[in-house]
Amino acid sequence: MKKAILVLFVAAGFISCGASTNPQLKAKIGGIFAQSSSSRNYGNSRRFTAPMRYAVGQYVVHGVTEDDGTRSISKTAIVGRDGSAYVFEFSNLTESQDSVAQLCIDGMDKARRTGNTDDIDIRWIKVKGEDGKVQKLEGPMIYMMRAVYKNSLRSVNVKIGTYTDGGVVRVPAGVFGRTNVVNAEVVVLGSTYRSKSWYHSSVPINGMVKSVTDDNEQTMELLDFGTRGATAQIQ
Repeated sequence: MKKAILVLFVAAGFISCGASTNPQLKAKIGGIFAQSSSSRNYGNSRRFTAPMRYAVGQYVVHGVTEDDGTRSISKTAIVGRDGSAYVFEFSNLTESQDSVAQLCIDGMDKARRTGNTDDIDIRWIKVKGEDGKVQKLEGPMIYMMRAVYKNSLRSVNVKIGTYTDGGVVRVPAGVFGRTNVVNAEVVVLGSTYRSKSWYHSSVPINGMVKSVTDDNEQTMELLDFGTRGATAQIQ
């Protein structure tokens, strides 16, 4: 069975609606895009059906461009272990907000193999506020939030049952050959999103190189990635 997930960061606190543009954040986004241009060639992908095994230090950075030219940055990193659980850090930089949260998640190795997030368990959540203070939620405090945050894990849990050659894809992070191209659909907060996405076996965590919505209103491109060296923004 074919299962693919559109990369969407919709966890609570990650969406900024109606906020005014912060010139400093806009300049920071522009700087990240400008520094991400690379001609490095990663060659032909193995037949991508799932990302490589998770490991502490892996990270991916994606740049998102809206049809009106508005840009944002999304980063996902594995910054630690807590027994069998991984500590994932999700950060989202928009023109109006800089957000970061950590989720300590058990069961992700199994979810990577099966593509099913139903059995994962979120042990705790840390959220960094605009004042720099970190709030930790655990136990009964995160019971009501688990469903919302599990939705955000669709951005890292990718399982694809078929292979379709997507050819060579050029993005700021480099040149990726023989990608796997997938048409995906996901329902978020009652809205249906459809996209075409390209994956490559060199890319950790979710394998995504590029994603474009069917209406061409949003394009997500890989700006940077690594299999080690990720540092946590929340201690």
